[in-house]
Amino acid sequence: MYFERDSTHKIGSFCKDIGARVLLLSIQNELSNPDELAVIKTSLEKYTTGAILYDDILEMPDAEDLDTAAYFARQCQADLILAYGSRETFQAAKTIALLTRNDVFAADLQSSTLPLKKPPLPVITVPAVPGMGEESSPLFTVNNTEARTSFYSSDYRLYPAMIFVDPNITAPLSAPELARAGIATLSANVESILSKRANEITTSISLRSIELITRNLVHLINEPGNHAARMNVCMASVLCGMAHSNSMLGLSFSIATATHNLTGLNFFTAMGILLPHIMEYNLTTSAGKYVQIARALDEDIKDITVIEAAIKAVEGVRKIFMELKVPQRLSEFEIDKASLPDIAEQAFMIPYARNTPRELDRNEIETILIAAY
Repeated sequence: MYFERDSTHKIGSFCKDIGARVLLLSIQNELSNPDELAVIKTSLEKYTTGAILYDDILEMPDAEDLDTAAYFARQCQADLILAYGSRETFQAAKTIALLTRNDVFAADLQSSTLPLKKPPLPVITVPAVPGMGEESSPLFTVNNTEARTSFYSSDYRLYPAMIFVDPNITAPLSAPELARAGIATLSANVESILSKRANEITTSISLRSIELITRNLVHLINEPGNHAARMNVCMASVLCGMAHSNSMLGLSFSIATATHNLTGLNFFTAMGILLPHIMEYNLTTSAGKYVQIARALDEDIKDITVIEAAIKAVEGVRKIFMELKVPQRLSEFEIDKASLPDIAEQAFMIPYARNTPRELDRNEIETILIAAY
């Protein structure tokens, strides 16, 4: 992991030790700072034998897009993928890295019997938008745009070979974009802490990430020139990914995925809207963890009961959302209430939905959606 302001012109000197021919991948709707992409390409061309830009994917890629990109990577004999963007770009890069080295199609990756014996191409991630840390995770996905579903999986071989963070890349982001990314980081951290697979290490990392977001995001939005705050928000995203890579995500992630697939609502926005309601759902089964979250949110929990302190954690999240002026209801968007049962059905089918401390069924997911509506 490499952190330094205004350092993208040096990235080629680091990449040359990992690969000589680089596929530079960027999905168009995540390209928030094209000038920095040009700087990265120039640096790669200086230190490697070639840098081939692949920006033919407009938005969330489907299986055919990924197959086409993998074919292109093979044809240009790429031995390294550098992903510049945010979550969709990083997930696509990791899927393409698997497909390029293994003779399979993206749509077939769901088969548990599929042999993926050959190691994937190494991947370097350069976040242009801080988010829920997928720049530091081995998570990959294949989307079926016709069926409006997504398949998620992970492979330890897909941990990035390098994470290159230049906080100033995020400078062009607007206040709403920063707020949306920040609440996604917060949501994924809470998911990681509540996870059935959480442990002392992942929880400690997530709590530190929550502290960084709580203490820096509003300052950064109000003072875009606050370089320390920008660095800390970017650091929070990387830490978030390190935590949930090991503890796994859960119910917020599953419902947000289904909501995005079926309604088109921005995934980060959906994560934020759902978080307080899912926290309320899990409150009685995870009160002790909520006390830790309340402390990380800088809530005053002296001389009150554990349950009262847990409630403070939920209130603390809502206070942050109000301060950031982010949407807090699904009804604020063009989402038909009649679609909630379908969202609940798809969310329940995503395996991560079972990674929650309280057992649930489709009806309970629909109840959470109604509360969030």
